[in-house]
Amino acid sequence: MIVTSLLITVCIAILFGIPIAVALGLIAAGTMVLAVGPDLLIIFIQRTYAGTTSFPLLAIPFFILAGNLMNAGGTTERIFRVAQLCVGRIRGGLAHVNVIGSVIFAGMSGSAVADAAGLGVIEHKAMVSAGYTSRFSATITAVSSTIGPIIPPSIPFVIYGSLANVSVGALFLAGIVPGLLMALALMAVIAVVAKRQNLPRGEALPPVNVAFRVIFNAAPALILPPLILLVILAGIATPTEAAVVAAAYALVLGVGVYRELKLADVIDVFWDSAKQTAQVMIIIAVSAPFGWVLIQQQIPNTILNAFLSLSTEPWVILLVINVVLLILGMFIEGIAIMIITFPVLLPVMLKIGIDPVHFGVILVLNLMIGLVTPPVGLCLYVVAGIAKISIADITKELMPYVLALIFVLMLVTYIPGLTLWLPQFFGFGVAP
Repeated sequence: MIVTSLLITVCIAILFGIPIAVALGLIAAGTMVLAVGPDLLIIFIQRTYAGTTSFPLLAIPFFILAGNLMNAGGTTERIFRVAQLCVGRIRGGLAHVNVIGSVIFAGMSGSAVADAAGLGVIEHKAMVSAGYTSRFSATITAVSSTIGPIIPPSIPFVIYGSLANVSVGALFLAGIVPGLLMALALMAVIAVVAKRQNLPRGEALPPVNVAFRVIFNAAPALILPPLILLVILAGIATPTEAAVVAAAYALVLGVGVYRELKLADVIDVFWDSAKQTAQVMIIIAVSAPFGWVLIQQQIPNTILNAFLSLSTEPWVILLVINVVLLILGMFIEGIAIMIITFPVLLPVMLKIGIDPVHFGVILVLNLMIGLVTPPVGLCLYVVAGIAKISIADITKELMPYVLALIFVLMLVTYIPGLTLWLPQFFGFGVAP
């Protein structure tokens, strides 16, 4: 009874528009008072403070800053040109460019919303100008942005790694293959749609000197993704320190190389990044006492017993968890889902022998699909604002691409090697 009422109360509070941090904090504090008394609130304060003192969490503000600097510093347009050079001339080329551009930008920002709001503006405008419908262009922009937090770096992976005490470097490596599979699945659907709807072809391959100039201009930006992974894998820096390197590099790129960032722009970017960081960190802070309440009330054990009574087969439990997460993603913001479900689901995963790195990828991939499923898909709202169309218009085109992403989710769920072989190859201690 306590399990059901607590979790339902959280979901209802969020659905009614109460800020996530306020909902989690009030419910955690209220449960403490009802269970023991006001004296227990000292634990609420202690846990709230402890929830923000994890060293890996320092990566979050710097990855947010790096993504914002890239968007404001002229990097996104150069990335789009490189992607256009690669696949722009085939049928439906600009739709493929949209996906490839998101893959490249994913290695810089770690945020789906940053991809949709930054690169998405350029992608949508170019597609509409080339004769694609605004609805189709907005749909491709939204679904391709989900790749951002899967291919490293990834803000959700940093949060999960901190919560689960799992190597962020291992999570970054584990996301590379699933992220590329997402891109391939989306491009396969685009190819079918392009043939059926006779979508326009892009421009012919430009002269060699023009192509070389495009690559040369974008080269400083394209160096960043391998740079981040290199300093982590070589042991030169932790993921947190790599985030600092990424932010500093993005600043130098925008101010000193491309020269599109002025002092006033830099101040605005820092201020926006600080506000975005505060929004994320306050949720993480209050999640700590909320998680303590769940454990104190033995809710993870209750959920574990419920799953095992349903079935002892890991594939069945994984299927049920995926369905539950996909449904939650339709109504609740991703970080909130992670905070609510993590302390409940991770013990279940460990009990049935699922590696926590593997589960981290499953969880985050679920959350990314939630970003493009109505009625509360955040990326849908961002792209709808850019395209100046309704969510309903985008939803009409959405289904084949969401099904493609769910297909990749099933592959990742039931073929652990897709996520774990790279971490194993580079010596991270994950289960085979």
